[in-house]
Amino acid sequence: MRIRTIAKAVATVAVAGAALAALAGCGGAASAKIAVPSDPTNEARALLLLQDQGLITLKDGAGLSATKNDIADNPHNIEIVEMEAASLPSTLPDVDMAVINGNYAISGGIDVSSAVAREDAASEAADKYANVVAVREGDEGSDKIKALVTALQSATARQYMEDTYAGQVVPLDVPGNVEIEDAKDGDARILVGASPAPHAEILEQMRGILANHGYTLEVKEFSDYIQPNVALADGELDANYFQHITYLEDYNAENGTTLVSAGKIHFEPLGLYPGKTASIEDLKK
Repeated sequence: MRIRTIAKAVATVAVAGAALAALAGCGGAASAKIAVPSDPTNEARALLLLQDQGLITLKDGAGLSATKNDIADNPHNIEIVEMEAASLPSTLPDVDMAVINGNYAISGGIDVSSAVAREDAASEAADKYANVVAVREGDEGSDKIKALVTALQSATARQYMEDTYAGQVVPLDVPGNVEIEDAKDGDARILVGASPAPHAEILEQMRGILANHGYTLEVKEFSDYIQPNVALADGELDANYFQHITYLEDYNAENGTTLVSAGKIHFEPLGLYPGKTASIEDLKK
């Protein structure tokens, strides 16, 4: 059973429109423009990726808290354009390149194999920004949550991610359980909130595995990054699967909630995608 939540993205459209208008209004011989996510977490990752490609140099120690104010050297005169993450796929025709989150690249219909660079799956970001199954504190040891996490860490899930997402969704090597215990009477329904892609798609592949052990998996899709945690904290969901661990920690700190990770599942490396400019070498000319 799949339940779809339709959310209006008015704010996202407004932000994207304003940013694109600003781009269109720039006259003269403008420098190359690279769009990056505007939220602090992903902007820092994007800037580190650009540094790895030799496009900019950040101040020493900026690391995963970097902003564009931490750019110490910009030899190719790159203009960093901050935009709401969900709007980035639609901006590609208007910028030279954009650094885009994996889930937004997939849902935006971008060929993820077209990325000219992406974060290393062995990087610090892969651990710090691992996508997790989140639950209310105290529920992580329940049989059905352990069954859900075990399914998502299984060889079947790993193979699906590797075959489907062209390196944009990377399964993590985690010491998960290898067997799922059969459901006990009265505790067989698992309701999980998820973003449509890739999380809900991955969960759909787990339905049969869980059914073989007596569990009924239901997926409720959300198109934003707030409501899945609100619904989980309010007891409307058993778990959610849409966010990385750092976002979860920040959400708890800002909202006074006690949601916890029940297990790390995958990493979505940021990718650098070509817009008006086809290659990194062309940007450096």
